[in-house]
Amino acid sequence: MKIETYRGAPFIDREEEIEFFVDWFNEVPQRILWVYGPKSSGKTTVIEYVVEKKLLGEGAWWEKSKFWVKYINLRRKLISSYKTFLHAFIVPDDVYKETVESNKSFSLRVFSIERKKIKEIEAREKDLFEALMEEIENQAQNKRPILIIDEIQKLQDLYINSNRELLKEFLNFCVSLTKEKHLGHVVILTSNTVFIERIYNDARMKATSRFKKIDHLSREKVFEWLQIENFRKEEIEVIWEYLGGAISFILEAIKARKKGENLEEFLKREAWLAYTEIDEYLAEFGEEETEFFVKVAKEIVDKGYFDISGLKADKRRILQAWAEKEILFYDPLELKVTGNSRIYEKGMEILLERAG
Repeated sequence: MKIETYRGAPFIDREEEIEFFVDWFNEVPQRILWVYGPKSSGKTTVIEYVVEKKLLGEGAWWEKSKFWVKYINLRRKLISSYKTFLHAFIVPDDVYKETVESNKSFSLRVFSIERKKIKEIEAREKDLFEALMEEIENQAQNKRPILIIDEIQKLQDLYINSNRELLKEFLNFCVSLTKEKHLGHVVILTSNTVFIERIYNDARMKATSRFKKIDHLSREKVFEWLQIENFRKEEIEVIWEYLGGAISFILEAIKARKKGENLEEFLKREAWLAYTEIDEYLAEFGEEETEFFVKVAKEIVDKGYFDISGLKADKRRILQAWAEKEILFYDPLELKVTGNSRIYEKGMEILLERAG
């Protein structure tokens, strides 16, 4: 098992995912790559690691790398209108040059466009995506462009004007960049699998896309990691029982143990907190919806998942609401629903016990 420190935290054995992304970026762009998975499964960390360590490397990467990378994390930006989207994506070229001189990594986060063109774009006299394509075509002469967007669903319900939906126009741009022109790669990350289902069920988007799931760590990897951390076998068993392979939760358990806390008490407290979160959200549902959720919870606890194949649309919408609360993980490709992490499944156990 390979464990290294990345940004001050353990980076646990993601060799399979790293190899997948490196191979993908070295191929001719053909399709949009959608990266999805449960909350805190490591999607953003893995892709940022690949960008920093594998695509750009150390030293003067802005000169030496064969890749031209733009990584826009919409989770970290307030996007409430087309105008705020523009400001998140593009900056005037003079500001860009001045900032990049002292902060090279700034170049990864925005597009540089002439100030005159930006004014035309803001006035709707020039199309934003035409301007972006011009810049990418220029860069593609020497390097392979890669555009990475994190949490693109934040663009839903925003419009360029009364007739042009921003998300639809952006996805058309991505299809043109990959499937049609083969100019650059597009990678879109999201934890919102309800949004992934919308894309997966759209015949045109499905034909121009590939989907890659990044999941929590496997049982074998958790055991190997915690043995390295000097946990006893019985301690690892109880951590797996409560936390599964959710790295962020396991790191909290490691921290609690180092502080001398009782491990089992810590885990039971986390399960109780997960239960209270479930119980609080249940209060927003009527009796019929609550009964359905309890049925789903029982099946997840008994079988490890709830099968959604053939499920009626009204029932799917209930599960999708729980998924958007990040309590359930709704996987439209595998047609399964589980807890977003193991701790929520322990919360479901408490719910079922208290329900009698």
